[in-house]
Amino acid sequence: MSFFLDRIGPMKFMLSIMVFVFVLNDGWAGERESDKQKRISPEVASIDQLDWLTGDWEGPIGGGVLEESWLPPKADTVAAVVRLTKDGVTEFVELIKIQKVGKTLELRLNLFDASLKPMAEKPQVLKLSEISEKSVTFLSASEGSHRRLSYELVKEDHFAIRIITKDGEKIAIDLKRP
Repeated sequence: MSFFLDRIGPMKFMLSIMVFVFVLNDGWAGERESDKQKRISPEVASIDQLDWLTGDWEGPIGGGVLEESWLPPKADTVAAVVRLTKDGVTEFVELIKIQKVGKTLELRLNLFDASLKPMAEKPQVLKLSEISEKSVTFLSASEGSHRRLSYELVKEDHFAIRIITKDGEKIAIDLKRP
């Protein structure tokens, strides 16, 4: 260390340390700001912005058929019942509720097995991340199977669901009106 100090001098050494700390701290501050922005959900005017979800949808997934029935917006909520059937057997039923909470949206979902036993102790909570005229994306805010969940009305008869699981698996589901 003394060889190093003799070579560059104590002032340059201190200046180098200060620059290093400043750059490191600036990087952490930027990371903290980025994390904060991820937690802030976009504001929505009304739950009616999700009226495009309304209706019945179905399509193939993993050798089975996924069906979703979305109720129209009412009382600051939109709700859906989802059913996956395969080989004549109901694999699961899922309940989804999107609710206006303050100025943003929160999605809660819970899966039930064929006997309607909950597959998780509590519903998973996801917070609004992005919203546009015909699409909405939520990010996980609690433990559960979904890290990211998005819905998009691609065309009047094409409904797309995109999921990133907690393990990072990407799932694309394309549904049509029955």
